[in-house]
Amino acid sequence: GRRTAARRSVSDPSRTLPAGAVPPSSGIDVERATRYVLESRGFDGGFGLGPGQESHGGSTFTGLAALALMGTLRRLPQPQRTVRWCVERQVGGFQGRPNKDEDTCYSFWIGGSLALLGAATLLQRAALSAFCLSCQFAHPTFGGIAKHPDTRPDLLHTHYALCGLSLAGAAGLAPLEPRLGITARAAARARGCEAEGECQTCEEETTVWDGSLREPG
Repeated sequence: GRRTAARRSVSDPSRTLPAGAVPPSSGIDVERATRYVLESRGFDGGFGLGPGQESHGGSTFTGLAALALMGTLRRLPQPQRTVRWCVERQVGGFQGRPNKDEDTCYSFWIGGSLALLGAATLLQRAALSAFCLSCQFAHPTFGGIAKHPDTRPDLLHTHYALCGLSLAGAAGLAPLEPRLGITARAAARARGCEAEGECQTCEEETTVWDGSLREPG
């Protein structure tokens, strides 16, 4: 029936998601798109919404994720500059820009950026967990996580806080596929894999950082 047809569609290799490259049929000019993203990186290592614009946590993630999905993340020069910019955004929770307040949604925008660069181990899980828990809505009936402590929760900040905690290795949360912002299990199903372990993940793209935060001499 309909469910069997859906399973066949998901398992069809021609319909699976790319492991790390945009298919030619997408119509995307990968070279031009890659060049634009790389030109949008600032002097500080973060990415702005365009060339010459201020570095921001959201645009840093989307820039890196775009490169990863196009299979061109390895062309990022001096990735340690971006890793360091991301690490400097953690002040307990993460801030989206220097000198801004912490915000739970950047648990994913910055945490996901570090994961894409292969630097998720630099996330300070205890500090991030403490901040997210301080933003949890303490109500006997309603839950959820807010962007700041003492504000009302919403779905967006609840989702991204949990995503960030998953990337940090918090117990009880499903592993995340950072490029797509969905669970590794959902990504495996989308690619037609029977199990997460059989699914090609972004490991081939997360070796761009060599473990050093020093600028090249």
